[in-house]
Amino acid sequence: MTLDPRKYLIIDLINKSTPIDVWLQGTIEQTVGTDILIISDTTGRAKVTKCDTAHGIIDKSSLKKGTYCCIIGVTVKTKGVPEIHVSKFIDLTSQPQMKLAWEAEVKEANLFLEGKLIPTI
Repeated sequence: MTLDPRKYLIIDLINKSTPIDVWLQGTIEQTVGTDILIISDTTGRAKVTKCDTAHGIIDKSSLKKGTYCCIIGVTVKTKGVPEIHVSKFIDLTSQPQMKLAWEAEVKEANLFLEGKLIPTI
């Protein structure tokens, strides 16, 4: 399967048509077994499923409350709490600057994709 993810804040997924290839970052709020996570960013919460088959999860101990992570996958539900089938998981806890920059990074990327921001070189 080939993904072409776009950066999103969780709130931007609500009530959108699925499937959506996504790149999210958030903090794990809850784990359900080894296959389901609830993550949150500054805008909302999402359910992350299929963790058992995600690339990057070498040690299940990284799937714990408080872990800041990157989730790349496909949004399969957007009514209520969005649900993402994860294909790639990256633990970003050791890089706190990633959390601080995420919201601005998503907004800037979207302005670029909409043609409203032209980078200068």
